Amino acid sequence: MKKHKLIIIGLGNIGMILLKNLSRDYDITCIDIDQASIERARKIRKDLHIIAGDATSRLVLEKAQINEADIVIITTTTEKINLEVARILHEDFSPRRVIAIGITQTGVNKLESYNAEVVNIFTASAVGIVNRLTRTKTTHDLGLGKNEIMEVEVHPNSLLANKPLKALAPIKWRIGIIYRGDNIIIPRKDTILRPKDRVIILGAPHILRTVAEILTFSFKKFPLEYGSSALIYVTGTEDESFYEETGYIISSFPVEKNIFICTRKAAGKKDEIKKVCEKYHIIKEIEFIETSLPTFQAIKETIKEIRGEQALVLISKKFLLASTRFPFFVTKKRTLLNSLIDVASCPIFLLCGTHPYTRILLPCFVETDVDRILETGIEISSVINGNLSALTVEPSRYIATEEEITRYKEIKRRITELGAMYKTSIEVISDRGNPIKAVNTYQGKYNLLVINRGESKRRFLPFLYTDVIWNIIRYSNITTVITPTIEEAL
Repeated sequence: MKKHKLIIIGLGNIGMILLKNLSRDYDITCIDIDQASIERARKIRKDLHIIAGDATSRLVLEKAQINEADIVIITTTTEKINLEVARILHEDFSPRRVIAIGITQTGVNKLESYNAEVVNIFTASAVGIVNRLTRTKTTHDLGLGKNEIMEVEVHPNSLLANKPLKALAPIKWRIGIIYRGDNIIIPRKDTILRPKDRVIILGAPHILRTVAEILTFSFKKFPLEYGSSALIYVTGTEDESFYEETGYIISSFPVEKNIFICTRKAAGKKDEIKKVCEKYHIIKEIEFIETSLPTFQAIKETIKEIRGEQALVLISKKFLLASTRFPFFVTKKRTLLNSLIDVASCPIFLLCGTHPYTRILLPCFVETDVDRILETGIEISSVINGNLSALTVEPSRYIATEEEITRYKEIKRRITELGAMYKTSIEVISDRGNPIKAVNTYQGKYNLLVINRGESKRRFLPFLYTDVIWNIIRYSNITTVITPTIEEAL
């Protein structure tokens, strides 16, 4: 069997423990400038290839045959060295996979921009890196060879373990096949993902990195499972609270790039936007796109331009869903919102200026995808430390069907289960009667509402029905997050 070629840069504590824990299936080359460290490494493994030299030198990296390596691990605890090595690898070489130790948040962001998988120094361990190597493999001999195909072993503590595949709701990735022991399993919606399963996942490389971390139990923060860029649509009519809330959001969530889509009227607001970014110490990349297209077309074209790497879409709720008394315009606005949800394939924030999000309301009704709402709320609260409340509405005992009563009990059970799974406290509020009225009653105590479109728009002759989700969104007076709709899980 052909051995995997692995290069370790730096023979400090982490590098040494790696040598002790890595199997003999790896053909290992080490690079270090310290002779004493090199001698210690030789005593641990006799089969090492060792290069004494400075890893920031291109000649040294060429000597190590970097381009033939399956994996390069940068283990030094000096950030400047790690960044410089990662930069040179990214610009001048083509290793198949790079794992690097990150120290500061700025350094982590920079390393990720060089396509390195980053392990934070405060949680880094050699055993953790070994687990990452053994549980996650990338395939370079198929497809484009850009890490769009990965094999991942499911960790027993992964949030996705022991769930049916229909509950995973992949948007920009897919499960190709599952290996369970010596068995090959063709994935279906009701297939349960088990610990120790080896799963082939396919999708955009930047998305797969996050999915792999969720499966291997080193979960990254919301919203990186959707993409890497925040899209902010600006009309020029927004007030100061819009810009303040935008600054709060993009400084709270770990997106890599912020793209402001500006109408002609908003083009003059660039200085104001830059001031907000400075106020919130936002050092992430900022880009302005001027457009004369209608709202939907402007966002759609931008998504095409960035190749679907959007993680969030931010837009003023007042602008998008301004109140009107004419049914024709109400229907038109609902159609616009549904179109945006479809094209975005990521959470949409309808901003009302109610930040910071200290209290988050999660409507858990029959009409909603309860798991999706709860998990999104939990992920958001883990980033901004908000308190969660799940609002349920008990169906009338006199007119409710047996199925509706069963579904209500199931919803309450899922709230308890997911809270325990994520080790998160979720307050449960129980009401009776109309879910639209229930949200209106309680929302004044909250800063953020998390909801999803559900199935309401798919009904035949929808104008004959009360669209619960649409009316909750329409009449909400707090910032609302709409989770993406899942058309098909597999």
